[in-house]
Amino acid sequence: MNKAHFFKSLHVDQSSLAFTCKDSDCIIVLGTMLSRDNKELLDEVLQAQNNGAKIAYLFTMEDGLLCDKATFFSRYETGSEEGVLGMLAKALCFETLKDGKLKEYFEELDEGYISAESNIGEEEIEEIASLCNNSKNPMLIVGEDIFAHKRAENIAMLVSVCANNSSLKVLTQGQTVSSKKEEIPEEIEDLRSFDGTVVYTCKALNDEETHQLIGSSQFQVAAKVKDKQPISIMIAGQQSDRVFVLDETLKGTIALMPSSDIKSQTYRYAVAKIVKREVQ
Repeated sequence: MNKAHFFKSLHVDQSSLAFTCKDSDCIIVLGTMLSRDNKELLDEVLQAQNNGAKIAYLFTMEDGLLCDKATFFSRYETGSEEGVLGMLAKALCFETLKDGKLKEYFEELDEGYISAESNIGEEEIEEIASLCNNSKNPMLIVGEDIFAHKRAENIAMLVSVCANNSSLKVLTQGQTVSSKKEEIPEEIEDLRSFDGTVVYTCKALNDEETHQLIGSSQFQVAAKVKDKQPISIMIAGQQSDRVFVLDETLKGTIALMPSSDIKSQTYRYAVAKIVKREVQ
């Protein structure tokens, strides 16, 4: 699924959509490293923060330009975006729902399992919901990672539930949105484990980065590589020769694999085999 398809899968009233976050007083950012994906949107979010907006940032790693300004930041496990949205939808909407299939859906939601597997505490989700409920114009920014998630369509349903049953608006950035009747989401799928060395394909800031794998000191230890070490990265049988570059500002065990050609229909995270390469 690509971005356009994702937004066409949203089943929300037009009043629940937004095309700018300038007037928002609470912004949830989920599934994107905005400093690389959309610098203009990052600037808009930071301007809203300067005007008093509360920022809740949920991602697999820290994006320093946003984390430093966020009211709330939490790191979730790779691939667990569907579970995180499921817990958030329940926290935002459950009390407002009348008895029916949607309320039954959330009553059966296994939050304990999702919380344990996603590394997002139920109390953290409640904190985000509280920020939204105490705001006049809360907003959700759904990031690039979500659109190519294998459960993107169900995630779109969960986002629709949030928009239709709370004051939360969804930033569409001009994308087409469906007006079909809201459907009951599917059961949250068991979360896939990303065991091993994980790399994240992101937009390159310059040509030099396209030849690099950028990681933290934690990643360096896990992958057993050195700064400026030539390496080969094996992902699903495909090899990419690069140089490992240590970035002390990064945290966690996911490395950045910058690219000038981001395939919108491919989930950005992958388990990779890192092999040291001898330069001839």
